[in-house]
Amino acid sequence: MLIVSQNLLNYDVKLKPNTVFRVNLAWTTLKELKKIVQHHKKKTIFFDLPINRIKPPNNNYSIDDLIPILKKYTNIKYLAISNVEKKEDLFEYKKIIPNHVTIVPKIESVNGIMNIKE
Repeated sequence: MLIVSQNLLNYDVKLKPNTVFRVNLAWTTLKELKKIVQHHKKKTIFFDLPINRIKPPNNNYSIDDLIPILKKYTNIKYLAISNVEKKEDLFEYKKIIPNHVTIVPKIESVNGIMNIKE
C-alpha cells in the first residue's frame, strides 16, 4: 500500500490507482476537507485525526462533525487516531465509526507501548 500526503495537491502529480490519499485533519478545515474528499472520491482516503494535540495547528471540529462525511464517502477507508495509550481510548470511536472505516491506532507514548498487547 502506498500512502501519500494531501500536500501532493500542491503539485501536478498523477497518482497510481491503488494509492491511498492521507488527509491530516490537523491542517484541514471542515470546508477544505469536504472539497478534498469530493475531489478524490474515486481514491481510497486515510484520515489522520489528531487527538490531544498540543502543538499547532489543531483542528477545531469534533468526531461528531466527521461522522456525516465518513458515512457519505465510503472511499474513506481508514481513520488514524493519535495518542492512543490503551484500548479504552478507542471505545468511543468503535461505537460510532461506520463499518467500512478501519480504525488505525497511533501509538505515540511510552504508555501506549506498554499497553500494546491490549
